[in-house]
Amino acid sequence: MQPAEFEILFEKVASLITLDMFAKETDLEGNFPKKDPKTSAWDAVDIFCDNEYIDIGDGRYVSNKVFSKVRVPFFIILAEFESRLFRIHEWNGENINELNDKNLNDYIKELTNNPELMKLQKEYRNRSEFMNDMKAISSFRNIIMHVNNNLEKNVSIETVVKRKKQIFRVLAALQEILDKMASSALKNR
Repeated sequence: MQPAEFEILFEKVASLITLDMFAKETDLEGNFPKKDPKTSAWDAVDIFCDNEYIDIGDGRYVSNKVFSKVRVPFFIILAEFESRLFRIHEWNGENINELNDKNLNDYIKELTNNPELMKLQKEYRNRSEFMNDMKAISSFRNIIMHVNNNLEKNVSIETVVKRKKQIFRVLAALQEILDKMASSALKNR
């Protein structure tokens, strides 16, 4: 999927999961950030690092427990993460049958151990930072993909926000690599 197409799809899906879906009418004391009820939970999740509630008006509030509702947008973005990693290896001439037998950590290790591919991106200054972000995302992927209560019970909102930021940065780096690979392939025709 082209980056622009992915962004449109992702935004459409994320926008369907709004704060008003999880709001409860309650009488709370305190000054909580105000948001439009139609704000996506994905866009609002960062606010919960510093706030227990979001005020959506009319005496309705959204608790920071809602952050587990961002699982669906994470499914989509993680699928795109895997797709870009796979495509990089495919375009690098690796055998499709062998690629199909590998796991995500193999893709990460092989990419970060390839200095020629690493040079194609500028998002990360060093290999270890890129690899650490991808490993963190891979680990988080297991929590998201295996639907259970692990996300709700064992993952802090700060971790969710950190992974959200990391995955967008990693996607940007992977896209840089793909763009430069495509550009190089066109030049070599």
